[in-house]
Amino acid sequence: MASLTFVCLETTEFFTRELARVAAVERDQLLLVTAGPPPLEGFPSLVTDARADPAGTAAAIRARCAEAPVAAVLTEREVFLETAAELTELLGVAGNPPEVVRAARDKARMKEIWSAAGVRTPAGRSFRSRAELAPETLTYPVVVKPARGFASCGVRRVDSPAELLEQTKKIALINATLVARESDQDAGLLVEECLDGEEYSVDTVWFDGEPVCEFLLSRGHPGLLAGPYYPDRLYLLQQSLPEERRREVSALARDAVRALGIRSGASHTEVRLRGGVPYVLESSARPGAGGVFYELVRRAHEVDFTRALYLSLVCSDRAELDARLGLVRWRQVPEGASYFWYNLPYRGAGLIEEIAGAEELERREDVLFCVWHKRPGGYLHAYNDLNPDYFCTVVGRHTAAQGGPPLEELVASYDRLIDVGYR
Repeated sequence: MASLTFVCLETTEFFTRELARVAAVERDQLLLVTAGPPPLEGFPSLVTDARADPAGTAAAIRARCAEAPVAAVLTEREVFLETAAELTELLGVAGNPPEVVRAARDKARMKEIWSAAGVRTPAGRSFRSRAELAPETLTYPVVVKPARGFASCGVRRVDSPAELLEQTKKIALINATLVARESDQDAGLLVEECLDGEEYSVDTVWFDGEPVCEFLLSRGHPGLLAGPYYPDRLYLLQQSLPEERRREVSALARDAVRALGIRSGASHTEVRLRGGVPYVLESSARPGAGGVFYELVRRAHEVDFTRALYLSLVCSDRAELDARLGLVRWRQVPEGASYFWYNLPYRGAGLIEEIAGAEELERREDVLFCVWHKRPGGYLHAYNDLNPDYFCTVVGRHTAAQGGPPLEELVASYDRLIDVGYR
């Protein structure tokens, strides 16, 4: 089989290494396309601003890959999804059309599509500016969020007209800074009814409109589910989840993704319950947690979702995909064991000088690995509802034992261990 090129657009260090691992096994080449200096030494890179000039970037990629044709373009970063879809179309490789990805980046448009298709989702209304709001006409509490936000940035439950107006000022700042760097499209905000039940995420790999493999995570830290903010803090593989609940949540997530028109690659969907009934909140054409959820499942169940995603994008038909992927076998997790992903909070802000406790954290028996998104020399903004940055995410294993700490206490000990020093 001739070697192909798998293009990674602005992928993070962690996910680039994961894709390189798979590409090496499949005897393909990897090309990292980035506007900044290549972040990974030794990786083939093309330095160009794809978001500013998609057509020029596609031409440069094509010229660079004359001997190993491009098979796919992928990013796991929300703000580059539309550009990746444009490059996919320009290069003539398989993937979701730009208009589909564009709709999945706009929460207001998403909700319109789901409502028209009969997919159960919280009632809500979109507004292009706070001037359109009539706060006194709403029934509180409600959840307000940027229509093109990400990483729970700016999302808040508000309980009064005054709180709503205050939060819309913050969302206007997000739209004028973070969102404006991604796109010149009108952003706006979304106001929707507040649900109070359990929350789950569903990650699926798709090929030609059909799921290849899928997993479900439970959003932990019940106290945080009440709001008013909803940071991505703790997710776990909940082995005790009733099978009927699992099927209902997964079925709704699949209906939501299909209604959006996403037919290939990754999808990450968030679902929340009210009175035991699932409602879809959001969906996106990317892996959850920047691909780290995939590695969590590989450690727990020995199922390689990164390889499944890779093959779903490079294989020409389902027969080839099934032959190359093989039978997906899920290893049973030992009874009492729970695998989790934890987003480590931090104190302070500024240029990082040192991270005390990092080595001790990585040596802990319950910690499988850490992904450090910021290191000494990097900058951390103040940790609040406007902060979209991750500092460190931990994948670990908690074993229920008599006298041992519950999971919430275990991850809280990580918070106490790490201390960031600033210059």
